Amino acid sequence: MAVTTLGNVINRVKTTLQETTDSGTRWTNGELIEWVNESYQAIIQIKPEASTINMDVELKAGTKQTIPANGLRLIDVVRCVSESSSGAAVTVCDRRQLDTARRGWHREPQTLDVEHFIFDEMDPKTFYVYPPAQAGAQIELMYSALPDLHSSASNAIPNDSIRFDDTLAPVIVDYVLYRAYSKDADHTANLNRAQMHYQAFMQSLGQKTQIDRATSPNAG
Repeated sequence: MAVTTLGNVINRVKTTLQETTDSGTRWTNGELIEWVNESYQAIIQIKPEASTINMDVELKAGTKQTIPANGLRLIDVVRCVSESSSGAAVTVCDRRQLDTARRGWHREPQTLDVEHFIFDEMDPKTFYVYPPAQAGAQIELMYSALPDLHSSASNAIPNDSIRFDDTLAPVIVDYVLYRAYSKDADHTANLNRAQMHYQAFMQSLGQKTQIDRATSPNAG
Protein backbone atom coordinates (compact mmCIF):
# COMPACT_ATOMS: atom_id res chain seq x y z
CA MET A 1 0.00 0.00 0.00
CA ALA A 2 1.25 3.48 -0.88
CA VAL A 3 2.61 5.72 1.88
CA THR A 4 2.53 8.88 -0.26
CA THR A 5 -0.70 10.79 0.29
CA LEU A 6 -2.70 12.93 -2.08
CA GLY A 7 -1.69 15.90 0.09
CA ASN A 8 1.99 15.09 -0.46
CA VAL A 9 1.48 15.16 -4.22
CA ILE A 10 -0.58 18.38 -4.19
CA ASN A 11 2.01 20.10 -1.99
CA ARG A 12 4.82 19.16 -4.39
CA VAL A 13 2.79 20.53 -7.26
CA LYS A 14 1.96 23.75 -5.41
CA THR A 15 5.61 24.32 -4.53
CA THR A 16 6.56 24.19 -8.21
CA LEU A 17 3.62 26.38 -9.21
CA GLN A 18 4.36 28.83 -6.38
CA GLU A 19 0.73 28.51 -5.36
CA THR A 20 0.84 29.66 -1.74
CA THR A 21 -2.82 29.80 -0.65
CA ASP A 22 -4.40 26.87 1.17
CA SER A 23 -7.29 26.40 -1.25
CA GLY A 24 -5.48 27.64 -4.35
CA THR A 25 -5.88 30.86 -6.31
CA ARG A 26 -4.79 30.33 -9.89
CA TRP A 27 -5.04 26.56 -9.53
CA THR A 28 -7.65 25.40 -7.03
CA ASN A 29 -7.30 22.24 -4.98
CA GLY A 30 -10.31 20.83 -6.82
CA GLU A 31 -8.59 21.28 -10.17
CA LEU A 32 -5.37 19.70 -8.98
CA ILE A 33 -7.22 16.72 -7.50
CA GLU A 34 -9.13 16.22 -10.76
CA TRP A 35 -5.81 16.18 -12.62
CA VAL A 36 -4.44 13.59 -10.20
CA ASN A 37 -7.49 11.45 -11.02
CA GLU A 38 -6.85 12.07 -14.71
CA SER A 39 -3.23 11.00 -14.30
CA TYR A 40 -4.43 7.59 -13.09
CA GLN A 41 -6.31 7.10 -16.35
CA ALA A 42 -3.28 8.22 -18.38
CA ILE A 43 -0.89 5.96 -16.47
CA ILE A 44 -3.05 2.87 -16.70
CA GLN A 45 -3.40 3.24 -20.47
CA ILE A 46 0.39 2.94 -20.79
CA LYS A 47 1.07 0.66 -17.81
CA PRO A 48 -2.04 -1.50 -17.20
CA GLU A 49 -0.34 -3.50 -14.47
CA ALA A 50 -0.03 -0.36 -12.31
CA SER A 51 -3.44 -1.22 -10.87
CA THR A 52 -3.87 -4.98 -10.93
CA ILE A 53 -6.63 -6.90 -9.17
CA ASN A 54 -6.16 -10.61 -8.45
CA MET A 55 -9.40 -12.32 -7.49
CA ASP A 56 -11.49 -15.45 -7.93
CA VAL A 57 -14.36 -14.99 -10.38
CA GLU A 58 -17.29 -17.15 -11.41
CA LEU A 59 -17.60 -17.99 -15.08
CA LYS A 60 -20.71 -18.01 -17.22
CA ALA A 61 -21.70 -21.22 -18.95
CA GLY A 62 -19.89 -21.60 -22.28
CA THR A 63 -16.70 -20.24 -23.80
CA LYS A 64 -17.16 -16.45 -23.96
CA GLN A 65 -16.33 -14.60 -20.74
CA THR A 66 -15.81 -10.99 -19.60
CA ILE A 67 -13.72 -9.47 -16.86
CA PRO A 68 -15.53 -7.78 -13.93
CA ALA A 69 -17.39 -4.52 -14.63
CA ASN A 70 -14.67 -2.32 -13.09
CA GLY A 71 -12.00 -3.91 -15.27
CA LEU A 72 -10.17 -2.30 -18.18
CA ARG A 73 -8.04 -5.15 -19.50
CA LEU A 74 -7.38 -8.83 -18.86
CA ILE A 75 -3.85 -9.55 -17.66
CA ASP A 76 -3.83 -13.29 -16.94
CA VAL A 77 -5.85 -16.34 -15.97
CA VAL A 78 -4.00 -18.32 -13.31
CA ARG A 79 -5.86 -21.51 -12.33
CA CYS A 80 -9.13 -23.25 -11.65
CA VAL A 81 -10.36 -22.69 -8.11
CA SER A 82 -13.78 -24.38 -8.05
CA GLU A 83 -13.99 -26.62 -4.99
CA SER A 84 -14.83 -29.65 -7.13
CA SER A 85 -12.27 -28.89 -9.84
CA SER A 86 -8.76 -30.28 -10.21
CA GLY A 87 -7.25 -26.90 -9.31
CA ALA A 88 -5.05 -27.13 -12.39
CA ALA A 89 -3.23 -24.19 -13.94
CA VAL A 90 -4.85 -22.47 -16.94
CA THR A 91 -2.58 -21.68 -19.89
CA VAL A 92 -2.96 -19.25 -22.78
CA CYS A 93 -3.87 -20.70 -26.17
CA ASP A 94 -3.89 -19.28 -29.70
CA ARG A 95 -7.45 -19.12 -31.01
CA ARG A 96 -6.53 -19.82 -34.63
CA GLN A 97 -4.72 -23.01 -33.69
CA LEU A 98 -7.69 -24.16 -31.63
CA ASP A 99 -10.11 -23.20 -34.42
CA THR A 100 -8.09 -25.29 -36.86
CA ALA A 101 -7.65 -28.32 -34.63
CA ARG A 102 -11.14 -28.38 -33.06
CA ARG A 103 -13.55 -26.29 -35.12
CA GLY A 104 -16.53 -27.15 -32.91
CA TRP A 105 -14.79 -26.40 -29.62
CA HIS A 106 -17.37 -23.79 -28.57
CA ARG A 107 -20.01 -26.55 -28.37
CA GLU A 108 -17.98 -29.20 -26.58
CA PRO A 109 -19.15 -30.51 -23.16
CA GLN A 110 -18.94 -28.00 -20.33
CA THR A 111 -16.68 -28.59 -17.35
CA LEU A 112 -15.37 -27.08 -14.12
CA ASP A 113 -11.81 -27.84 -15.25
CA VAL A 114 -10.90 -25.08 -17.69
CA GLU A 115 -7.56 -25.82 -19.36
CA HIS A 116 -6.86 -22.82 -21.63
CA PHE A 117 -7.87 -19.22 -22.16
CA ILE A 118 -7.84 -17.20 -25.38
CA PHE A 119 -7.32 -13.44 -25.46
CA ASP A 120 -7.36 -10.88 -28.26
CA GLU A 121 -5.75 -7.45 -27.68
CA MET A 122 -8.42 -5.90 -29.92
CA ASP A 123 -11.10 -6.84 -27.34
CA PRO A 124 -9.31 -6.44 -23.97
CA LYS A 125 -12.32 -6.99 -21.70
CA THR A 126 -13.32 -10.31 -23.28
CA PHE A 127 -11.68 -13.73 -23.19
CA TYR A 128 -12.65 -17.29 -24.06
CA VAL A 129 -12.06 -20.51 -22.14
CA TYR A 130 -11.53 -24.08 -23.29
CA PRO A 131 -13.14 -26.47 -22.68
CA PRO A 132 -16.39 -24.51 -22.30
CA ALA A 133 -17.07 -23.61 -18.69
CA GLN A 134 -19.85 -25.13 -16.68
CA ALA A 135 -22.03 -22.50 -14.98
CA GLY A 136 -20.50 -21.73 -11.59
CA ALA A 137 -16.95 -22.72 -12.55
CA GLN A 138 -14.43 -20.47 -10.83
CA ILE A 139 -10.99 -19.27 -11.85
CA GLU A 140 -8.30 -17.05 -10.37
CA LEU A 141 -8.14 -13.98 -12.59
CA MET A 142 -5.76 -11.02 -12.89
CA TYR A 143 -7.03 -7.87 -14.54
CA SER A 144 -6.29 -4.17 -14.74
CA ALA A 145 -8.83 -1.77 -13.24
CA LEU A 146 -9.14 1.98 -12.81
CA PRO A 147 -8.72 2.65 -9.08
CA ASP A 148 -11.18 4.59 -6.96
CA LEU A 149 -10.85 8.31 -7.64
CA HIS A 150 -10.37 11.06 -5.05
CA SER A 151 -13.23 13.41 -4.25
CA SER A 152 -12.73 16.99 -5.37
CA ALA A 153 -16.22 18.26 -4.59
CA SER A 154 -15.37 20.31 -1.49
CA ASN A 155 -12.02 21.73 -2.71
CA ALA A 156 -10.52 20.22 0.47
CA ILE A 157 -7.68 17.73 0.05
CA PRO A 158 -8.74 14.26 1.29
CA ASN A 159 -6.23 12.45 3.48
CA ASP A 160 -6.08 9.59 0.97
CA SER A 161 -3.07 7.62 -0.15
CA ILE A 162 -2.33 7.73 -3.86
CA ARG A 163 -3.82 4.77 -5.66
CA PHE A 164 -0.58 3.51 -7.20
CA ASP A 165 2.78 2.46 -5.81
CA ASP A 166 4.89 5.24 -4.22
CA THR A 167 7.42 4.96 -7.06
CA LEU A 168 4.83 6.48 -9.40
CA ALA A 169 4.34 9.63 -7.28
CA PRO A 170 6.85 11.71 -9.34
CA VAL A 171 5.08 10.60 -12.51
CA ILE A 172 1.76 11.81 -11.11
CA VAL A 173 3.34 15.15 -10.12
CA ASP A 174 4.66 15.68 -13.66
CA TYR A 175 1.26 14.93 -15.16
CA VAL A 176 -0.52 17.41 -12.86
CA LEU A 177 2.08 20.10 -13.63
CA TYR A 178 1.60 19.45 -17.34
CA ARG A 179 -2.15 20.01 -16.98
CA ALA A 180 -1.66 23.05 -14.70
CA TYR A 181 0.71 24.85 -17.06
CA SER A 182 -1.51 23.92 -20.01
CA LYS A 183 -4.19 26.08 -18.42
CA ASP A 184 -2.05 29.12 -19.30
CA ALA A 185 -0.63 27.71 -22.52
CA ASP A 186 -1.30 30.97 -24.37
CA HIS A 187 1.89 32.22 -22.68
CA THR A 188 4.94 30.73 -24.40
CA ALA A 189 6.82 30.11 -21.15
CA ASN A 190 3.95 28.12 -19.67
CA LEU A 191 3.45 26.20 -22.91
CA ASN A 192 7.11 25.19 -22.77
CA ARG A 193 6.78 24.15 -19.13
CA ALA A 194 3.69 22.10 -19.94
CA GLN A 195 5.51 20.29 -22.73
CA MET A 196 8.55 19.72 -20.52
CA HIS A 197 6.48 18.10 -17.77
CA TYR A 198 4.52 15.98 -20.25
CA GLN A 199 7.77 14.72 -21.76
CA ALA A 200 9.07 13.97 -18.26
CA PHE A 201 5.84 12.10 -17.50
CA MET A 202 6.13 9.95 -20.62
CA GLN A 203 9.86 9.34 -20.22
CA SER A 204 9.67 8.39 -16.54
CA LEU A 205 6.71 6.10 -17.12
CA GLY A 206 8.46 4.45 -20.06
CA GLN A 207 11.64 3.93 -18.05
CA LYS A 208 9.65 2.50 -15.13
CA THR A 209 7.96 0.04 -17.49
CA GLN A 210 11.31 -1.02 -18.99
CA ILE A 211 12.89 -1.48 -15.55
CA ASP A 212 9.93 -3.53 -14.30
CA ARG A 213 10.20 -5.82 -17.33
CA ALA A 214 13.99 -6.13 -17.04
CA THR A 215 13.84 -7.04 -13.34
CA SER A 216 10.84 -9.34 -13.63
CA PRO A 217 11.40 -12.91 -12.32
CA ASN A 218 10.31 -14.01 -15.82
CA ALA A 219 13.13 -12.08 -17.51
CA GLY A 220 15.64 -14.40 -19.08
